[in-house]
Amino acid sequence: MDDEVRFTRTGLPPDGVSVIVVTYRSTAHLEECAAALRRAVGGEPAELIIVDNDSGDGTADAARRLAPDARVVESGRNGGFAYGCHEGAARASGEWLVFVNPDAVPAPGSIAALVAAARADPRAGIVGGRCVAADGTTDPRSWWGRPTRWSAFCFATLLGSAFPGNRFLDPESPRPWSAETRRVPVVTGGFMLVSRRAWDETGGFDRSFFMYGEDADLCLRAAGLGYRPMVTGRAVFRHEVGGSSTSTGKLVLLFTGKATVLRRHAGAGAVRLLAAGVLARAVLSRVLSARPERQGRPTAKGEDWRVLWSRRREWTKGWARAG
Repeated sequence: MDDEVRFTRTGLPPDGVSVIVVTYRSTAHLEECAAALRRAVGGEPAELIIVDNDSGDGTADAARRLAPDARVVESGRNGGFAYGCHEGAARASGEWLVFVNPDAVPAPGSIAALVAAARADPRAGIVGGRCVAADGTTDPRSWWGRPTRWSAFCFATLLGSAFPGNRFLDPESPRPWSAETRRVPVVTGGFMLVSRRAWDETGGFDRSFFMYGEDADLCLRAAGLGYRPMVTGRAVFRHEVGGSSTSTGKLVLLFTGKATVLRRHAGAGAVRLLAAGVLARAVLSRVLSARPERQGRPTAKGEDWRVLWSRRREWTKGWARAG
């Protein structure tokens, strides 16, 4: 452990930073992530809270060994990402909550850059960074467009695939950007700052989301309260796990999140359009599978689309609301 940069376990000032990492069988990533986080906070007073969602494989013990300056919380059950974030936020004492995936690697000073952007514009409430690939090139998946009935229609009719990146016909896809700070509809949850005020006013991530979609839902609800989420190119992080490929199981989870967000923010008709888009890809899968997907989209094989369609009764219902 770098002895020059340590997280505090007591006495965090009110304007300090609470870094929250939710783990589930994440031992392989912990050492690199923790080391990167110490460099990422810069001169900001910060605490590190690692919440383990009942990994059952020694991840919590590994976290204590690899990050002895962290507070390790064993949640007792695998309640999903949003659930783990709430467990961490409930124990956090900082004004700024920074949620980081264990397989993300923030660059030096990146968390300090998130905080600087949030302080400069309190209306933001939510701030994300700039995702990069291993070679340093920008990965556009740092943010997303607003999911709407129109974006679902473009997916259903394959317009988004025919005109990738088009602002009108592919409205949810992110577009290339670099160092500037910009307003965005949806900030990715893999590296996200939420002010304590915005967290409390929105209620934070909806715990009924097990995985995928909770970040979009939070950003849309925050915007409804007058916040203006943003990203800053100065807060760089690498997050390649999962890459551009995806398994059928992950696709089912991903589309469960998509269906939930659309149903809540665009109506049930948008979910039917989402399902129609899956059917179109399942029918045309042999053609589409031969075409590489644009960066920023899940690359699914033809069989994946067919299985996803066959399991539509699972994911079109979305995540059930927490009681």
